[in-house]
Amino acid sequence: MTLIVPDTLDCEVRFAPPADDGTIEGIAVRFNTVDSYRTSFDPRAFAWDGKSLPLLWSHRADEVVGSVRSVSVEADGLKVRGKLNLEVQRAREVRAMLIAGDVSGLSIGFKRLKDESRAGGIRHITQARLVEVSFVAVPSVPGSHVTSVRTVPDLSILNRSITNAIAALKGK
Repeated sequence: MTLIVPDTLDCEVRFAPPADDGTIEGIAVRFNTVDSYRTSFDPRAFAWDGKSLPLLWSHRADEVVGSVRSVSVEADGLKVRGKLNLEVQRAREVRAMLIAGDVSGLSIGFKRLKDESRAGGIRHITQARLVEVSFVAVPSVPGSHVTSVRTVPDLSILNRSITNAIAALKGK
């Protein structure tokens, strides 16, 4: 968008909206939180090898909607950053559901390598290999969710503000 200000103000302002590239962030699993399978995950359980992981719709290997680009251990859980492939119809549908708030859960697919038994029949995973991350309607680990979806901002409010400012400067 280009806004040309009248000659009396001798100014030109150009805006380029940020790309809506499908970037998402979230907490894929909370540590030391008992899930619906009576399992918990240790903060040291996951060692990510840096390779891209698939982002799936509801653990369905036939519905790849993007890829995980980074994984990090944070105080509140395993943080993931990924990118939806917006060339894929299902990815656009998932993005629409995320933005609308219809779906916000994240869940992981993993291979258990080591665990230990805890009181109350809890299986505490101490070492695992992350296989995939999925968008789900109801995550098994409480608090596992998407925290950010990149979207193109609505510039109409900014445009109205600039138009009003110009009018005020012109004394209208």
